Amino acid sequence: MIPKVFLFLILIISFSSGQEIDSTKIKTPKNAALWSIFPGGGQIYNGKYLKAGILITLETLAVWQSIENGKKYKIENSNDIYITNRNKFAWWAFFVHIYGMLDAVVDSHLEPFNQIMEGEILDEETIEKEILPNG
Repeated sequence: MIPKVFLFLILIISFSSGQEIDSTKIKTPKNAALWSIFPGGGQIYNGKYLKAGILITLETLAVWQSIENGKKYKIENSNDIYITNRNKFAWWAFFVHIYGMLDAVVDSHLEPFNQIMEGEILDEETIEKEILPNG
């Protein structure tokens, strides 16, 4: 099961890195949400590769621990700690995935913020003369 997950992640990353994204294209929250269906996909869409790697690692570890504890529970039916841990790690994987989705949407929504802040700050006179000619 784990090798299939890693193979799937490698294929997704290789296909996404092979395509060149136009830097002038504005990133939309809708596309970030769609990309974030895959673990770390929204962060890759937004160009936050380190954050994507961290989220992929955390979610993979949580799913792996959930599966391992499920296997141990099947072997040792009398020990309920394994079922508790399985459920706990499954919830962790779910919450990490939801966090990644929300983070991707917020990052893409705030992407133009840096461009706006790097722009020239205009005083009131300039705004009235140039931007609001009738004001």
